Amino acid sequence: MTDRRSFLALAGAAAGAAGFAHARSPEADERLFLDGLALPVGPAGRCDDARIGGPVVRWDAAAGLWRMWYYCRSNRFTAGMAPAFGSGDIATAVSPDGKRWQRIDGPLREGAVMVPSAAREAFDSTHLATGDVIRHGQEWLMVYHGGNHEIPQDTDPEYRFPGYVLRLGIARSADGIHWSRVPGKASGGAILEVPEGDVYAAFPNMLHDGKRFIVQYTTVDREGRWYRTRIISSTDLVDWKSEGDLAWENDPLPFEGGGIITRDVVPNPLGNGPKWLMVYTAKDGRAETQARRSVAVAVSDDALSWRRLHDEPVFFVGRHGGWDSAGVANPRLVVTDRDLRIYYYGWSDKSFLGHPARGIGCAIAPGRDLRRFRRITAA
Repeated sequence: MTDRRSFLALAGAAAGAAGFAHARSPEADERLFLDGLALPVGPAGRCDDARIGGPVVRWDAAAGLWRMWYYCRSNRFTAGMAPAFGSGDIATAVSPDGKRWQRIDGPLREGAVMVPSAAREAFDSTHLATGDVIRHGQEWLMVYHGGNHEIPQDTDPEYRFPGYVLRLGIARSADGIHWSRVPGKASGGAILEVPEGDVYAAFPNMLHDGKRFIVQYTTVDREGRWYRTRIISSTDLVDWKSEGDLAWENDPLPFEGGGIITRDVVPNPLGNGPKWLMVYTAKDGRAETQARRSVAVAVSDDALSWRRLHDEPVFFVGRHGGWDSAGVANPRLVVTDRDLRIYYYGWSDKSFLGHPARGIGCAIAPGRDLRRFRRITAA
């Protein structure tokens, strides 16, 4: 079978032979299929040499640079542990401009900044993953999810593996590199139990509304039919109160008929209007789309009840055969003085260079135009 690299080389040679004065080089064509890729998997031997995802990007004023945290899995990760996920450890990278990223080795194994707990009874003793990181006072706060050796019972076969009973945890750090867990009151030090009838509590995001911390997180029913967002709040990071499910003003649209999997909430940067803006991963409910993921936008005054800003997504999968042509998810919205940026997890199928690709991407919209996100690739 001819892979993409070979095909592009042959195409370039054929174009030259035909005398096409303006033919693109194979290298230029190759760049088209890498549009938006900000951080690929890491080099051999690191904690992130197999999978990465779940980027969280924040400006670190003390260091004068952008900082990214992301979950990752190495090639030495235990086989059969939550196989569909890329979670394992948490790593970090930094950037002067939010476009060019450099991995920073953390103090833990293979360069990680957080690894599973050494206590077998802990809720996060086998793998963990980024959820969200916010700056609060003089420290960084992280909400994350993790799993142990438990196997979900009476579920769809997709989830009958160790590591899929996921719960949420909290950690704190002064520098974004050295983290300590905040013990919770639920099983194994988690902050809450998995809701009855669900497989897991996972993929959290967090905000502080001036009075309390609000965490949104994802659950899925035991048949794997529907993803929903549940909400909890706390004033002290220890005692958490249920705020019910995320509510919508109207019914789901076709592109989100399968549910909402991940989301990010920021103060609304669009000027007059509701207080909060959310970007979220929508799972298409139509059979012909093969459960495709896209990114859409909604607004809210209380972070509990939401109204869609547009009737269509604002960001879609990449071009056919590209590194993110099969899905885009885990969006994080960053607001700068000049633009809006989405950092996201992307993946392809085997059409990309003969094998699946995974990585962290970046797309930028000028000003405050949510309909003009374009993938960027740093030189």
